[in-house]
Amino acid sequence: MGSSNTSNQALDWYVVKGFGKPIGALGFIDDRVAVIASFYDDRDGNRDGKVSIPERVASFVSPLKINGIAVVEVAMAARFDMEVIQRDPDFCMDAVNLWLKFTKGLVIDGVYTAWMGVSINKAAGAVAKGLTGGLVKRFIVKKGMEAAVKMALKKAMGRD
Repeated sequence: MGSSNTSNQALDWYVVKGFGKPIGALGFIDDRVAVIASFYDDRDGNRDGKVSIPERVASFVSPLKINGIAVVEVAMAARFDMEVIQRDPDFCMDAVNLWLKFTKGLVIDGVYTAWMGVSINKAAGAVAKGLTGGLVKRFIVKKGMEAAVKMALKKAMGRD
């Protein structure tokens, strides 16, 4: 029964800068990036370290989900950093793959919003009105139906 040597090793952190300012860090184990961390919340659009009320509202009402954008930003900033490339030559491709996975989610959200969202919203509203009389109950049924359709679309497009 063998055990992994990496489980007992500490992460060696490297600070990543974006436009001269620290934006996150990479954790290395045996000269391979094992962890990507951002110093900022995904919703912090201006990267000032605080999520303001307008930033909260914008991220809440946006049809495009930005979960993970801060980590992707760190990876993309680090992909051409010579210290990172010297330690982990494969990281550039890993960063690009992470970016592609993130943008695939944006495309799916955009497709749903642009082509299906309005129709589904209207259909779900009509069904909810027929099923229940209460305004809150109608809202819950409608949002549940919209979420089910969006989940089915994501599953069909290979993004669970």
